[in-house]
Amino acid sequence: MDGSINEMGISTDELVQDLDRLKLIIVFDALLVEGSLSRAAQKLGKTPSAISRILSQLRAHYGQELFNRTSKGMVPTAFAENLRPRIRALVSEANSLLAPINHNLVRTDPILPHPPLALNQWREHGFGPDAFEIAQRLAASSKDSDPTHRFAGYIALIGNGSGQTRPMNEAEAEDAMNILLSDNAAEVQVGAFLISLQSRGLTEQELAGFTRAARNHSKSPALGTGSVDLDWPAYLSPRTQGTPLFIHAARLVSKAGYNVLVHGFDGGIVHQAFSHAGLSVGQSANPLPNANGPAFLPVGTFAPGIRKLTGLYPLFMMPNSAQHITAMLNPGGASITLAGVRVGERPALQRDAARLLGWGTFAVLSGQRDAAQIVSDKGQDLFLLRDNKTSETRLTYQSNESITHNDAVNGLKRLEIWQAIWDGVVSPHNAVTSIIETAAVALNLLSMPETTMEVSRNQARELWAKRRK
Repeated sequence: MDGSINEMGISTDELVQDLDRLKLIIVFDALLVEGSLSRAAQKLGKTPSAISRILSQLRAHYGQELFNRTSKGMVPTAFAENLRPRIRALVSEANSLLAPINHNLVRTDPILPHPPLALNQWREHGFGPDAFEIAQRLAASSKDSDPTHRFAGYIALIGNGSGQTRPMNEAEAEDAMNILLSDNAAEVQVGAFLISLQSRGLTEQELAGFTRAARNHSKSPALGTGSVDLDWPAYLSPRTQGTPLFIHAARLVSKAGYNVLVHGFDGGIVHQAFSHAGLSVGQSANPLPNANGPAFLPVGTFAPGIRKLTGLYPLFMMPNSAQHITAMLNPGGASITLAGVRVGERPALQRDAARLLGWGTFAVLSGQRDAAQIVSDKGQDLFLLRDNKTSETRLTYQSNESITHNDAVNGLKRLEIWQAIWDGVVSPHNAVTSIIETAAVALNLLSMPETTMEVSRNQARELWAKRRK
């Protein structure tokens, strides 16, 4: 290029640069709409490798990841989702300006706040509504005062075919969950909505909106305003095997002087363990003094709507988005949460949603159960939000403990063995290490940021040694 200046004062170099930037936006839009390199390439008439190179350019331009790769496709990050409406509106308007004149659908109004969701927004007459008309219907449904009609729009928004859908933003997700929890959606709508979300995968914006609605609906106190120091969600599947050792870790944290509130399913193994050990099982989010150990709160007592949604599992034979919400309920308004998730596609989902909500300290320990528990001799990741900064740490612990056994425990039931571990009668392989290391993680979250894990670990060891005094 010679860098010449045209009559508008724009150099050819600047013009080419603008065209290159426009190409980046078009590809970005296609990836957001299609959620797949191959489908975006097909829509744009490019090769997947060419789209991949442009995605690398976009990543370099913005200086951060734009998509999370999962088995369900490319899930946009929160940053990319925030850009989606502007990008979609811009490209949609360009398509409108270049639409065939005889189509008689070229608009003269400004860029729409609800642009078409699809890339190929124009359709031949006689073949049903085109993407522009569908967008107009969705825009109208979002303003409908009838919650059932409004909810239908949300189902269409998230449940259409590939290239014709987008995730809800926080406000939409909050409204949708309010409709669900207020029993204003038809039964068939509930199933359609939850299955659509599960098939596509939940975004942090949606989870943040769901969480705000769920906490408001259950009248949960604002974070940091209650008497609870540590929130410990524990929603174990009924099929979970093994003993809930993390409860013993919570008992150590309680002995350190902190109020710990564990919440989980009514009548589940965690509920049973608290009752078996004589620990507090409450009807409100105010635990007993910490000398009595941690307190347990069944979800049905403070969030019956969410309990109802999680109870739909047998009807679907698969989890739904309510399982993600349970880790975010924080019924005691603690300023710190220690959650656990099974190893999966997006273990940092709750942490990232917590950041969108402006929460302080939120930790997610990935593992083999839906509660925070260290598993000795296995690597686990700790996804942490602290002071609005996120981090990921790999945790690996090896056990050197000796194994003790007493013939008197032969034939004991699961919870009897669990209590026998606390009483020092039996020590299955790695059990004590798991308890101490889990307690150390919790104690470290409750300590000053500069406190090392080794200091917290030594504190947990001392608490274990004196646990029965």
